[in-house]
Amino acid sequence: MRRVVGLVKRAGHSLARPIRNTFPALYAAPFERQRLPELQGRPIDFGPAILLSENPPIFLSGMPYDEFLGIAPTFARRYGNAKAGFIVYPTWSIESEEKARYISYLASRHERLYPDHLLRFICNTQRETELLNRFGRPALFLNHKFTVSEEVFRPLDDVSVTFDAIYNARFVAGKRHELAAGINNVAYVTYAEPQQTRQDDFRRLWAETAARNPRHVLLNPLKHGLPETLSHAEVNQCLAKATTGLLLSEVEGASYAAVEYMLAGLSVVSTPSQGGRDVFFDPDYCAVVEPDPRTIRDAVAGLKARNIPRHEIRARTLKRIEPERRRFLDLVDGMREELGERRRFVANTWPFAAVSGVPWNGFKHHIAAMEQAQRRAFAGEIGMYPQSLDDVQLTVTELRPIVQALRARPGASLLVFGCGNDSQLWERLNSGGTTTFLEDDPDWASTVQSKLAASAVHLVTYGTRLSDWSRLLPRPEALEMDLPADVTGRKWDIILVDGPAGHKDDCPGRMKSIYAASRLVAPGGMIFLRDVERPAEAAYADRYLKRGRVVVDVRARAGLKGYEF
Repeated sequence: MRRVVGLVKRAGHSLARPIRNTFPALYAAPFERQRLPELQGRPIDFGPAILLSENPPIFLSGMPYDEFLGIAPTFARRYGNAKAGFIVYPTWSIESEEKARYISYLASRHERLYPDHLLRFICNTQRETELLNRFGRPALFLNHKFTVSEEVFRPLDDVSVTFDAIYNARFVAGKRHELAAGINNVAYVTYAEPQQTRQDDFRRLWAETAARNPRHVLLNPLKHGLPETLSHAEVNQCLAKATTGLLLSEVEGASYAAVEYMLAGLSVVSTPSQGGRDVFFDPDYCAVVEPDPRTIRDAVAGLKARNIPRHEIRARTLKRIEPERRRFLDLVDGMREELGERRRFVANTWPFAAVSGVPWNGFKHHIAAMEQAQRRAFAGEIGMYPQSLDDVQLTVTELRPIVQALRARPGASLLVFGCGNDSQLWERLNSGGTTTFLEDDPDWASTVQSKLAASAVHLVTYGTRLSDWSRLLPRPEALEMDLPADVTGRKWDIILVDGPAGHKDDCPGRMKSIYAASRLVAPGGMIFLRDVERPAEAAYADRYLKRGRVVVDVRARAGLKGYEF
């Protein structure tokens, strides 16, 4: 319980090899070459994702580079076929037949491996939607810029306007900063990714921009020659200093900046583009003009002269966004129903305004955040404080079936092999019953006993080594334990085997605890075994607990099976 175990292997499937090796015909296009040099030849383990629903877990996730299913493969490697939903969107234009065909293949393959996963695609352009539909993958035209928060991006009436235009974009060649050269005074907001290639891009392109027009200003503070990243609130402060927002690249994703500008009350000057940034444009305050510095300059001047009130631009933008949000929430609720839960969202309320856009981070970070959110929600379900499960190593996926078994047996007798951060939890959940712990580590036994209100912790000795598990398997006489009389003198309604340690050859292993559990469980009782995917646990469970008794089989940080006797 207290010990961190290694990466688990999903039952029935080894960790998948890269798709490109198993489907070369569809991987003819060198998608990997679109990555930064530093990212070529390695897995993409980061990207944008946000949790929309804790139970069942449903993510909104973008496609970083050629990880076209977003966070779904990472989730699958950790949780296997646990019920879950994934709404996936492009972070960059996917308007190509090769990409659409390959995405459809990947999605179909994923669904065959994990039939309880729901995959849904939303697209930033009508063309992307048509391509995915053509290759057999249903998709909705639902530009994900509706995730920009109007609570964060809004007009600031107390900020003085000092710039004709502002350009919020990375300093990379495709953003075409040179097209702003004709505008008298421009402000820039940017960020630099951690890769050396991107940092070199910034230094070179910002130097060129500053030399071209000394009146153009970078609003980010510089540290070691690189821009410090601004918070969304700080970006909004910068936007308030300009009248017009610029969008100058030829190809990109949907572009959060487009909606950030308009919610902050700025007009927009854009060049023609591929990727969907124009979806919420209004011709009254958005001009799409040819990629020429003079034309862009004149468009900025023209919109400035019109002087459309900022609050009007914001209100009209929200009016365009709100129907798309309703469609999106209906999609999420439909997935909840398919996964066996009730609808939860009120159509006229946007519940995600505290976060603007979909945050990028490592996929493991997103999964950890999901587990934290699930624990806090589950704590509320079982009548505990939200923080009460924060230090518990078992995930909600593992906790839920054990808690359900306890609640089905009021006043149960509960025997737990192994002490840890969850020991107090089991005592509290089994209030009115009898809870006893068996622990082989004297320090943990003493620490946990001091925190328990009434439950007993017995110090036990195993005298085994995990490396001997195969030799001991057919020898039940060698698996007998010397246990206290108040343990052997009764049959136990529920037994949880989560100890002793069994992750290294010199650990005791769980051979004796599994065998003892099989002898101590009451008729009609249940044994829960954690880390069941490991060879020793799997072999001893098959021999002494029996596959035919399995009524719970979940995958999370570890595999957990429940056996009914």
